[in-house]
Amino acid sequence: MEKMSDITYEEDPVFKHRVLLAVVVLALATGLAACGGAGPESDQPTSVTLTDDIGSTVEVAWPVERIVSLAPSNTEIAFALGLGDLLVGVTDFCDYPAEALEIEKIGGVEPNLEQIVALDPDLVLAIGGEPEPASIGQLRDLGLTVLVLKPGDLEALYQDIELVGQAVGAEQEAEALVSDMQERIEAVTTLTADVEELPLVFYELDGTDPSRPWTAGPGSWHDEFIRLAGGVNLAGDLDTAWVQINAEELVARDPEVIVLGDAAWGVTPESVAERPGWDVIAAVQAGNVYPIDDNLISRPGPRVVDGIEELARLIHPELFD
Repeated sequence: MEKMSDITYEEDPVFKHRVLLAVVVLALATGLAACGGAGPESDQPTSVTLTDDIGSTVEVAWPVERIVSLAPSNTEIAFALGLGDLLVGVTDFCDYPAEALEIEKIGGVEPNLEQIVALDPDLVLAIGGEPEPASIGQLRDLGLTVLVLKPGDLEALYQDIELVGQAVGAEQEAEALVSDMQERIEAVTTLTADVEELPLVFYELDGTDPSRPWTAGPGSWHDEFIRLAGGVNLAGDLDTAWVQINAEELVARDPEVIVLGDAAWGVTPESVAERPGWDVIAAVQAGNVYPIDDNLISRPGPRVVDGIEELARLIHPELFD
């Protein structure tokens, strides 16, 4: 038998093949090292650090594959960004889109913290308030990543949509959604820009006590949206964003349009006309009393554009004929 040292490169084709393979592998490794990495995955970030709406610094580890939403508006934002399949828990109030009804419910105003922890979310989308919900700090103390959204107006809402996009790596989807919303709102404001008379609008939030119904004043979403839709908010000069107005004062101000944000609770144009003293109001006499889905107005999510468009149709039906 020949010794291995006696076999030459040319005599052993297997040995020759092995040598050539080793040379190719070495060349590839050298080339990758010269490019500064072992492959494209080495350049991918593993997390993103963001500042949420209450000023907290939040580090979100990637990839985000499981999300819990603590507000209907957050759920709607997630679905609008194509993240519905990532939602593993939502509140009892999350009813849009229809797919949200099939997701596990984690409670209402006070979410079930143990249930949320058991769902093992990579990200919790919370909602801020006055005061801040205790669940935010509690969930963070339990080691969960919580991003708090608290938009106060349309510009803040746009920023929050982009914030969620940044958190999950869906920046392009967020930019496209915001751009679409802005274009649709601009279409409404362009349509109402040349209107000579801006109707006085009363937006009813709760008419349980018709002698002192609740309405939306300055600083509310409703106030901003009525203005964008080409109207004047009857309560726009009152003291707070959420306020009760005396029926006598309401009659004296004589709104030309009444929008029923409490229509979901059974309030109708007919029942409004039957309220003592309301029959003399211009809106009632002209039949300009309209129900609306208040979720389109009060939920700070992508559907607020639908709400603005609907308000414009109610306030200025002549522009949409």
